[in-house]
Amino acid sequence: METLESILVGIDGSERGKKALKWAARLANREGAHLTLLAVIDPASDELVGSDHRVLREAVENVLGEAQEFVRGDYPELAMDASYVSGDIVEALVGAAESHDMIVMGSHHGASVAERVWGAKGLRVSVSASVPTVVVPADWDPYNEAKGIVVGVGPQDEVSDKAVELGVHLAKVLEEPLELISSWGIPTLLSRSAEFMGGGLAPVGESFQRNLDTRVVAIRAAEPALEVEGHSIEAPSPTQALMQRSKDCRVLLLGTHARSAVSRALFGSTTCGVLAHLQVPTAVVPME
Repeated sequence: METLESILVGIDGSERGKKALKWAARLANREGAHLTLLAVIDPASDELVGSDHRVLREAVENVLGEAQEFVRGDYPELAMDASYVSGDIVEALVGAAESHDMIVMGSHHGASVAERVWGAKGLRVSVSASVPTVVVPADWDPYNEAKGIVVGVGPQDEVSDKAVELGVHLAKVLEEPLELISSWGIPTLLSRSAEFMGGGLAPVGESFQRNLDTRVVAIRAAEPALEVEGHSIEAPSPTQALMQRSKDCRVLLLGTHARSAVSRALFGSTTCGVLAHLQVPTAVVPME
């Protein structure tokens, strides 16, 4: 990956949305990327049925204007445009993503029903889009001392390749160390049965670590100035392991292959679990 040239931000006028906008603007400024703000009016939503369309348009235009002023306050020279469309929120954002390199959205940890609805749609966007989707927690603090880029690496190499590639890129742009994490093991309730089978699970962990070591060697060869490590962690839950390891990082990245209808229906439990208990800005990266 050479650069992120264009970043799309979903705008909904909420405080949570401002956190996502600030995160996206900060990255766009470091990257030299163009920032596109997009609001979607969904006439079919329960909250908007029967509403005056002219009033809705004026309200959305005001929200977009305020969002642009918000960004200009920190980055007056940042290249930016804003627009709105009518239609299904998920379809609109996924369609718009085709001409951008990344989508950034707020999380679903809002206090209101509307925010939870938006967040659920955000989850659907992340598994449908052809580009990485970053979900920013509602309580993200842009001034905290978070450190490092963490990439969750699964047993299927091809699913993680793009996530690792983006992780390397963000580590360089943000000048942060990179850590690759693989979690392996079985649920605690089954661990005694595994012991009785003999041999234990040590060979599994060793295999995961060898895979990570191979990736780390390749990254160091290509990016000698980048600080990078790989760690294989035994845990009953990959979700718990990733959340524990990434709780103080700047960005967590997870690969996914969930773009087909079947894959979306069977969306990976690890990624879903992480997004359901979001702690840090998290990027869901499609394998293609």
